Amino acid sequence: METVKEIAIYLRKSRDESDGKEDVLAKHESLLLEYAKKRDLKFKVYKEIGSSEFIDSRPQMIQLLKDVEQDLYDAVLVVDLDRLSRGDFEEMGRIKRIFRTSNTLVLTPNKAYDFNNEDESVMTDIEMVFANHEYRMIKKRMMRGKKQGAKAGKWTNGTPPYPYIYNRITKELEVDEEKSKVYNLMKSLFLDKMMPPHEIAWELNKLGFKTNRNADWHENSVRRILISEIHLGLITYGKTTGNGHKSKPKSEWIFSEGTHEKLKTDEEHQKILNILEARKIMPKGSRTNVQVLSKILFCGKCKSTLAFTVSPTGRVFVKPCGRADRLGNRCKNRGVSAEVIFAQLMFDLKVFQSQLLSKEPKKQSTDNSSLNLALSLKHEELERLENGNDRIRDLYIEGLLDKNEMKLKSEKLLIQIQAKREEIRLINQSLADVENTKTNEERVVLINEFKKAWDTKGISNKELNKLAKEIIDRIEMSRDGNYIKINIKFL
Repeated sequence: METVKEIAIYLRKSRDESDGKEDVLAKHESLLLEYAKKRDLKFKVYKEIGSSEFIDSRPQMIQLLKDVEQDLYDAVLVVDLDRLSRGDFEEMGRIKRIFRTSNTLVLTPNKAYDFNNEDESVMTDIEMVFANHEYRMIKKRMMRGKKQGAKAGKWTNGTPPYPYIYNRITKELEVDEEKSKVYNLMKSLFLDKMMPPHEIAWELNKLGFKTNRNADWHENSVRRILISEIHLGLITYGKTTGNGHKSKPKSEWIFSEGTHEKLKTDEEHQKILNILEARKIMPKGSRTNVQVLSKILFCGKCKSTLAFTVSPTGRVFVKPCGRADRLGNRCKNRGVSAEVIFAQLMFDLKVFQSQLLSKEPKKQSTDNSSLNLALSLKHEELERLENGNDRIRDLYIEGLLDKNEMKLKSEKLLIQIQAKREEIRLINQSLADVENTKTNEERVVLINEFKKAWDTKGISNKELNKLAKEIIDRIEMSRDGNYIKINIKFL
C-alpha cells in the first residue's frame, strides 16, 4: 500500500439503490473522498449515473479501463468490488485481464485486491460470482414486481402515452389537463372530421403542440395514440420479449383494468379501428403500376420519388409531387406528360452514346481487398453500436434510466449508428463501382438493348424498367409554369 500514490475513484449507483430515500451516490462519494484525502492520495473521480452490468453501456467504466490500460493509476478505489462488475464471466474476465496486465490494484475501504496474486484471485472470483448471482436475483425480482404491478392495474412500462404523465410519488398515471385538450382535439379531428393521421400531425405541429418527448408529431405517433388501449383504462404488459424486443402474440399479453382515468369509450375505440382498417384497402391497379421510369424519376425540388398515373386513353403522366413537410406544406412541383420525359431521355441517350463511342476505353483496377476489409470492420462496429441500443432500452425498461437520460443516450447512439450506416453505404457504393464499372463498349451495348426493347411491340413496362436501370442512375424533373427542367444522370 505504500506504493499507492495515484488512484481513480469509481462511483456507480446500483439498481437496488434507486428508491429515492437518500442520495446513495453522494454518500459513497463522500466516503471514498474521505478515504483518499486521509491517506494523501492523488485521485480522479469517475462517476456513473444509471448503468448496467454491461461494460459497453457504461461510458465512465470504458474510460476508466482505457486509463488503467495506460498505467495512469496505482489503484482504483470503489465502495465494494461489485461496483466494477455484476456482469457475466466474460465481463469479469475482461476487467481482471486489464487490471492484471497493468498491475493495478482494486481498493475498497476495507480491503485491497491484487489480481496478480493467485491465492487471492480465487476468492476474488468467488466474490464476483456471488455479485453476479445477486444481480440476477434483483433483476428477476424487479421484473416479477413489474408483472405483478401490471396485473394490479399499475403502470410499469416507462414513459406513458400522451396525455398521461407518471407520478413517481403515487406511482400512478395522471392526466395532464392541458395535454388532455390536445388529445380530445386529436380524437375529434379523426372521428368527426375524418381527418387522416398525417393531416392531424400537420395540424398539431402548426398549433405548436409537442409529443411527450417534446418532438414534432408524425403520422405514426398520432396513429399509435389513437389505437392505444391505455386510453380505454386498460394496462398492457409483456408485448415484447428478449433484447431485440420481438413482438409476442397478443394472446400472451397481460391485460388488466388500470387504476388511471379512462379517456375514450369502447365505441370510440372500435370506430377508430374500423376506420383505420377500411383505409388499408388499396385499389388493385395501384399495386402493380410499374412504369418505364419507376424508381428512377425524382422531384427536382424536394428530391422525393415521383409517381405515375395512366389515363383511360392509356397515356402515362407524371403525378404532381405534393410531398408535405412537417407542417403539411406541400411541394409545388407540377406534373407532366411522361412523353416529355421520354423525348428528353431519347435525345440525351443519343448524345451520351456518341460521347462513349468517341472516348478511349479506360482500364479499371479490380483490387478491392482493402474495401472489403474496411466494410467488414464497419459492420462489426455497427453491430456493437446496435447492441448498445438494445442495452439502453433494457436500462430504461428496468428503471435504471429515466426518460431524459434514455433520450440523450439514444439520440447520441442513433447519430453514431446513422453515421456508421452511411460509411457502410459509401463503401458498398465504391465496391459496386469497382465491380460493376462497365467499359464504354459495354455501355453502348446496353443502350442499344434498351433502344431495341423500346421499339419492340408487346414488351412489358417491367422489362423496360429493368433495362432502364442498367443505364440510368436517376432523372430529376422540376416544373414552374410551362418551364420544365429535366436532368438525366447515366451510369
